[in-house]
Amino acid sequence: MHAKILKTATNERIHYVVRSTEDPLANDLPNVVSNLTGSPKKISSVYVYDKTGTALFEQQCATPEYYLRRVETELLIHNAGHIFRLCGPLPIVELGAGTAEKTRILLAEYDRRGLSCDYFPIDVDVETLADLAQSLVSAFPLLSVHCVGTTYEAGLRALPAHNRARLFLFLGSSIGNMEWPDLYRFLSRLFAISARGDYLLLGADLDKNPAIIDSAYNDSAGYGPRSTLNVLDHLNRRYGGNFILSNFRYRSKYDPRSRRNEVRIESLLDQTITLAAAGFTLPLGAAEMIDAEVMLKFDPDELVGALVQAGFSMLRRWIDPVFKYGLFLIQHQ
Repeated sequence: MHAKILKTATNERIHYVVRSTEDPLANDLPNVVSNLTGSPKKISSVYVYDKTGTALFEQQCATPEYYLRRVETELLIHNAGHIFRLCGPLPIVELGAGTAEKTRILLAEYDRRGLSCDYFPIDVDVETLADLAQSLVSAFPLLSVHCVGTTYEAGLRALPAHNRARLFLFLGSSIGNMEWPDLYRFLSRLFAISARGDYLLLGADLDKNPAIIDSAYNDSAGYGPRSTLNVLDHLNRRYGGNFILSNFRYRSKYDPRSRRNEVRIESLLDQTITLAAAGFTLPLGAAEMIDAEVMLKFDPDELVGALVQAGFSMLRRWIDPVFKYGLFLIQHQ
C-alpha cells in the first residue's frame, strides 16, 4: 500500500542488497483478512515492528522485568571473544537486526583486532535499517553494511554469492515467535540456504519459573502492552482500519505445561471492525480474543534436537544459570 522512501546512503561503506522502495508488506492484505477470519483469529507479529512498535519494544527491553535482552547481552559480552575464536573473522548475516545493539558486541571483536567485516542486516523495517547502517559505520571504521530491507526468507534468498563461510545471527529468542511446525520448516530452509562451513549463533529463551516470564511480558511501565496494541494502529494506518485501542486489552500468560507464552488482544465490547482497503468487515464480541504473538520457551535438549534434525551440528552452548537463557552455536558441516 504505502511505498517506503529510503534514505540515500551517504557513506561508501553502506550498500543496499535489497533497496526497492516497495513496501515488503505491500501484498500482505489478503493474509491479514485470512488471519482475522480464521479460527482462532490472529494478527501476524510482523505488524508489531513498524517504527513505533520497534521504539516501544526497545523501551520494553530496558525495563527491569524484561530479562531477555539483558541476559543475552551479558552472555555475549562474556563469550564474544570465544565465539570469534571458534568461528574466525567471517561476514555476518543477521535475521531481524532491529537496532543491532547486541550485535555491536561481536562487531567490536573485529574492531579491536583491526579487522574489516561485512555485515548483512535483514529487517522488514527499512527505516530503522537505514538509521542502523549510518550508526554502525560511524562506530566501526572498518565495517561495511549491506542492508537487506525485507522479510527473513526474501532476504536470505537475496544474499549475494559467496566463496567463504558466514556467521548467521538469530538473536533475541526470535525463534520462539514461531509455532513448532513453522520452526522446523524455517530451520530446514535456513540449512538449505546456508552452505557447508556456515555458522549460526542462536539466542533462545528457556523454560523457567512462570513468574519471571509473566513479569517480563507484563512490565510495570506498560511498554509490552503498548507495543502489542500498536498492531491495531498499524492496521489502521496501513489498511484504513477503525480499531479503537481503548476498546481492547492486552493479555499475556505463560503456560508451563506447553512452554508457551501467548499474547492476545481482547475485545472489551461488542464491536464491528472494518478495513477499508479490503472492503472487509469483522464483528467482534465482548471478551473475544485475537492472537498476536506466541513466545515458545525451550527445553535446551529439545531445541538442539530440532537443530540437528534440520541438518546442523551442535558446537557450543552457553546458558545463564539464573534466568535460563541460552546461546547456541551450530554449524552446517
